[in-house]
Amino acid sequence: MDYSSLLGPDRYDLAVTLAKQYHLDPSQVLFGYLQVVSQVTGGTDAEHADLHEPKVRAAINREFEHFLKRRH
Repeated sequence: MDYSSLLGPDRYDLAVTLAKQYHLDPSQVLFGYLQVVSQVTGGTDAEHADLHEPKVRAAINREFEHFLKRRH
């Protein structure tokens, strides 16, 4: 699943849906996603931080799924 809409205008709706699914609070979902984005894009390589790069987006989605499953 692509979770990048958690950075968009409809982020709260998706956060509520994921929160219900994983028995979390929506704020935990949003904060967790921001943490994952920060970890994945926090390198010094400018290309590494491009959220539109498919490899970066895939890494963010993979790490966020791990976050959700650990919290579940």
